Amino acid sequence: MTAQTPISHDRSFVPAGTPTFQDLIDKVTEQASFFPDRQRDMVSGLKRVAEVLGLPPGDVPADGRWLQPRLADIRPARIGITDKTWQNLRSNVRAAMAECGIVERRFRRLEDLDETWKALWTEVLALGDPTLPTALLRFVHFLNARGTVPDLVSEADAEAYREAVAINEISKDPETAYRAAVNGWNLARQRVPGWPDTILTLPSRQTTIRLEIETFPESFRVDLDTLLARLGKPDPLSDSGPTRALRPATLTQYRRQIVRFASELVHAGTDPGDLTSVSTLIDPEIAERGLRQMLARNDNETSRSISEMAGLLRNLAGILSAAEATRDALARLAARLALPSQRGMTAKNRARLRVLQEPRHRRRLLTLPETIFARASGKTKPHTAALAREDALAIAILLVCPLRVANLAGLEIDRHVQRPGDGRVYLVLEDEDTKTGRSIEFELPADVVDLLDRHLATRVPYMCPAGTPYLFPQRSGRRTIDPSALASRIAGRVDRETGLEVNAHLFRHFAVMNWLDANPGGYEVARRLLGHSELSHTINMYSGLEAKAATRAFSDLISDMRRA
Repeated sequence: MTAQTPISHDRSFVPAGTPTFQDLIDKVTEQASFFPDRQRDMVSGLKRVAEVLGLPPGDVPADGRWLQPRLADIRPARIGITDKTWQNLRSNVRAAMAECGIVERRFRRLEDLDETWKALWTEVLALGDPTLPTALLRFVHFLNARGTVPDLVSEADAEAYREAVAINEISKDPETAYRAAVNGWNLARQRVPGWPDTILTLPSRQTTIRLEIETFPESFRVDLDTLLARLGKPDPLSDSGPTRALRPATLTQYRRQIVRFASELVHAGTDPGDLTSVSTLIDPEIAERGLRQMLARNDNETSRSISEMAGLLRNLAGILSAAEATRDALARLAARLALPSQRGMTAKNRARLRVLQEPRHRRRLLTLPETIFARASGKTKPHTAALAREDALAIAILLVCPLRVANLAGLEIDRHVQRPGDGRVYLVLEDEDTKTGRSIEFELPADVVDLLDRHLATRVPYMCPAGTPYLFPQRSGRRTIDPSALASRIAGRVDRETGLEVNAHLFRHFAVMNWLDANPGGYEVARRLLGHSELSHTINMYSGLEAKAATRAFSDLISDMRRA
């Protein structure tokens, strides 16, 4: 009898009696009808996937719903295997589950389709469009097996397909497969002769909260513009309101937050026409209504955004010289919704940095830009290659210049990349560029300068037109890329290439980790490196990060004293 560990909470919803991978191994091994190679591959796949999951085969349930999220989180590059190898391992596991009757066998052959579907699929193949078969093959075979004729396909069939994928798939996300099938169906309707005219719709995944500014009365819009103009250029002799101009980025954030809060009130049942001015928002009763709407969306718990919104309303009451009772009421709301100041990094970021402390993973990240640039383009399309080089350049810059992603996305070649003429290249951010209003500059290492020059020499016309002044432009070249889009690209590129979870902001933590690991207690340099205005903020954020190096140094000290 195979010894098993106690059932953990994450297996609580696995149906009773579900076979384990060990049960499948035993059954496949006993089956004499298999070819030896096929039997070996299935057994090897089951054992290897169990190993990747960090469990003995006897503790891995052969249940698709249990396996899906866990296998989807595996990054082949991180465990030292190729995407193709990982695909083969999963395929062998699924084959074993199909042989044991746990999941359905897949049908992929043209001969498996009835005449009606076969005629349509022949038209699909004749187009030579690689996107359609990828999205539609499994869906079409599902519809054929279900007995649904092409002209009667409905959204109910698509929903049934999603449920079937959830039951019979072991790694792919059912939602992703469902949406790909529906999009593929609608695309085939446009491209494939004779395809049914039925349009399948997808439920929107986007929850729209912030309404368009035109939703609100003109008086509200004018009042908002007047307020922001005043905050951007205050009267230095005024007895009320701020005397220091707010930065453009702060004003943009204020506008976004104020419109968002007005939108929350509309969602709470307020007539937009009743919001005639910004002052309306700071009426304590109205402010509480909007904040309760935000709380209702968050299980009645405060959050960073709710806390910040309450703080903004409190501050607006002061800026607009509201009555003392109003200011006191809003201050009480803000105090109730306030979150304690964050001390140190989040547990998620610490976990991600812990992985990067392993030399193998750290080196893969540090050498990733050169790896991407050195990769032979071969059959890669010019735009795809240029996009990869641009991502690699962004990563290379973040590794040596831990900028905020908004600063990275906004770099201008002539203004921020300065070349004094002696071969050196500096990345320079002036006071108005940084969040703290403090200038900062980095000298780029020669290898990063090389990547920079190589990319600039090859990016036109694939990434932007000639003469584009931005280092990371939109395709039109008229403006810089949106910071969130660049951040998504960076995280996605690192994930695909290395299997590591590294978002754009984590590069700042990674820089400090490396510095403090080599220089325990070196917070002042870390502060300057990140552009923090206060040393206390740097210490609060990164205190303890250098513990590994500090304890090692202390151990070495004791060893030296013993030998003395």
